[in-house]
Amino acid sequence: MPELLTGDVAENRNVSANMKRSHFYVCPICGNVIHAMGEGAFSCCGVRLPALEGEAPDAEHGIRVEDVEDELLVTVNHPMEKGHYISMLAYVTDSRLQMEKLYPEQMAQIRFRRMGRGMLLALCSRDGLFVQKM
Repeated sequence: MPELLTGDVAENRNVSANMKRSHFYVCPICGNVIHAMGEGAFSCCGVRLPALEGEAPDAEHGIRVEDVEDELLVTVNHPMEKGHYISMLAYVTDSRLQMEKLYPEQMAQIRFRRMGRGMLLALCSRDGLFVQKM
């Protein structure tokens, strides 16, 4: 709405979709996570949201994957405190997305159904998005 009132309208020029080209947007006020299969213009709580830039996991945000039957057990050894925690884990391939919301004081561990090659994403409430190819 604020964008419309200013007359500065951003166009979404995405002509095709591939889940590996997914973008995530996070509201700094309420923490809402928005997923888009391409670039877009999103706002929440009156704030225009930039797409998160994923970076390689560091020592504190290392993503560990174990095969368990027909699933992947994804774990991030990270503090899960109210002010600093992993708020989302996702598994993305070219045609599918599995995403789980996590909360403070919960383990940063999720089982995803194995879907093939793709990316694992971990969203830290303080440090941003971490991406690991697999």
